[in-house]
Amino acid sequence: MASRSIDKALQKGAHGERLTAAEALALIDDLSPDAVHQLGRAALSNRIQRFGHTATYVFNLQINPSNICSSGCSFCNYAASPGDEHAYVLEEAEILREVVALEPVEVHIVGGLNTVWPYQRNLELVAQLRRRFPLLHIKAFTAVEIAYFAHTTRKEPLTILEELKAAGMDAMPGGGAEIFSEALHQCHWKNKIGPAEWLRIHGQAHNLGIPSNATMLFGIGESWGQRLEHLLRLRAAQEQSGGFTCFIPLAFQPGRDGDVIDRPAPLEILAVMALSRLVLDNIAHIKSYWPMTGLATAAAGLSWGADDMDGTIRKERIAHLAGAKTPKGLAREQMQETIRMAGFDPVERDGRFQPCGVLASPSPPGAC
Repeated sequence: MASRSIDKALQKGAHGERLTAAEALALIDDLSPDAVHQLGRAALSNRIQRFGHTATYVFNLQINPSNICSSGCSFCNYAASPGDEHAYVLEEAEILREVVALEPVEVHIVGGLNTVWPYQRNLELVAQLRRRFPLLHIKAFTAVEIAYFAHTTRKEPLTILEELKAAGMDAMPGGGAEIFSEALHQCHWKNKIGPAEWLRIHGQAHNLGIPSNATMLFGIGESWGQRLEHLLRLRAAQEQSGGFTCFIPLAFQPGRDGDVIDRPAPLEILAVMALSRLVLDNIAHIKSYWPMTGLATAAAGLSWGADDMDGTIRKERIAHLAGAKTPKGLAREQMQETIRMAGFDPVERDGRFQPCGVLASPSPPGAC
């Protein structure tokens, strides 16, 4: 009976049909190597039906204005206190020079919870970027940051979102979701918003026409059942708002001082990616985020349900301060070659997942 249930779930998932919670649960009941590879084959079939053999990437710049953060998450190796050796603060001029020099299609802005870069300064940064680079796709500030801005300015999160949109913000990243478990929230990141508030803020953004990413941090001691519950809650939220553009499973980086000894193994990362593709039938894109999986595993992820390699991610700091050994940025040519070696056809996209045209000459920042 169990085998028939799994076969039915795999067949439905392979064809992009919605899995019930019970069918999705059956898929994680047996995670032997053979079962995991069956999961991968179903996810590949689903992915090819959606996207064929193309795989996308974006030429983007990661902007992390400061890593000073008061949140105190137990698993974080990125955050710093003001006097720490690895603490840093970027200035606006430095950020703008990087945008001019690199000419990215998209910027991704995420920082810490601090008074060095308070809300008004971040708001003005968005406005400056929009004024100077009209075509630039600005993806900025996690729901955790939105909640912090609201708290420190005594405004509602909805007001913060409205003001940021008016300043030029196009979309939100998906960080800060961690894993949708209140028990783990209280254990590891109790000073940040929990699952319900994260989902509420993203729903508000979607209602304003601000699309967003969704994420799941895994490898911090959660169970497969908790991972599945996270995916099902995201799927339900997408039914309500329709604003999640993509999903990014993030493999935890323990760092040297982390309380988790080992990061998830490559096969486990790929299994999470495959399960995500099969369960999240209403979220179009799955990203294989190479700074946290490693480049080889990320490329393999394209055969396990993912259709996007994120981007060149120049100046990435968060994963690398947590001990990631991946490159800090890739050239377009290296990204294209990685995708080809994985057996797919690379397509450069913009921040809205639309393919970029062939350029006859260098374009201004923000133009594909």
